[in-house]
Amino acid sequence: MEPYCVVDLQKITQAYATWKRWLPEVSVYYAVKCNPQARVLQHMHSLGIQFDCASKREIEDVLTIAPPSDILFAHPIKVPHHIEFARDQGVNLMVYDSISELYKIKQTHPNADLLLRLWVKNTPGSLLSKKFGAEMQDVPALLKTAVTLNLNVIGFSFHVGSPCEDPQLYCEAMQLCRIACDIAMTHGIPITTIDIGGGFQESNFEACAQQVRRGMQMFENKRFISEVGRYLVESSHRLYVHIIGKKSQGKTRIYYINDGVYGTFNCKLFDHAKPVLMTDREGPLYPSVVYGPTCDSLDIVEEMVTLPDLQIGDVLYVDHYGAYTLTSCFNGYEMKTFLY
Repeated sequence: MEPYCVVDLQKITQAYATWKRWLPEVSVYYAVKCNPQARVLQHMHSLGIQFDCASKREIEDVLTIAPPSDILFAHPIKVPHHIEFARDQGVNLMVYDSISELYKIKQTHPNADLLLRLWVKNTPGSLLSKKFGAEMQDVPALLKTAVTLNLNVIGFSFHVGSPCEDPQLYCEAMQLCRIACDIAMTHGIPITTIDIGGGFQESNFEACAQQVRRGMQMFENKRFISEVGRYLVESSHRLYVHIIGKKSQGKTRIYYINDGVYGTFNCKLFDHAKPVLMTDREGPLYPSVVYGPTCDSLDIVEEMVTLPDLQIGDVLYVDHYGAYTLTSCFNGYEMKTFLY
């Protein structure tokens, strides 16, 4: 009795079709970190989707199914030997946001095509710009240094945070890219590419797409790319877990299930997710606490939820579970079963 996911790859196909309908001019680089299952990557490739990788391991996984020209090495701060690996494999498109990264790239991959990642306002709850992105005041020096080092900057990138709850952030970020393009012109750098990052989700995709289209009107003759993850895969998975233990404290039911925050429910900690546990069992509802299977008291899936009276072996499920639900192996528990 192990947890498992049922995967519907056609949900990915449908999401991509909607993307192409709203943003046909924006090429998709799927964010491998979002869900790196081999079957998912293969399906992405069959649709003509390219790949956003953040490490040597992710590049290795993608190279088993796609050419190096399909890869964007999108991490702004890269391990030096990962850059060397990318160079040796022919992965040439990558991101930077600091002068030290430029010197690292000069030493390890001087022929790379570079995107300068800009600091932009992030959606509430996501602090990507606290860690990555060059502020506008630093852009001239970052471009001038690239010219001095004879490195090839071809564009700008940004990330508004994930999931994006404020669609207008995309247009505001693209305005900064427009300013950065003008700065690049003063340094003799022809900008060809704008990377609008990720953060897209099903619930407000059309509103976000409309803001991107507004932003695109500020540019001429530019290639637009994106680092889409969550939007493509979130609805493609349904998680099934089982009740493996039960206690009662007055009217409160305490349940233990065979997955937890050290497994796929890590998304509650790392992705601001709020997965909803559901059951087909009917009956009166009771206040319930749901724990994961590990020995750690922090392994709490739900501190207070209402559920019917459940028995050991009963099944709970969670829909829209395809994005950022990778597992650790703490205490030997991990997700191993995916049914397609």
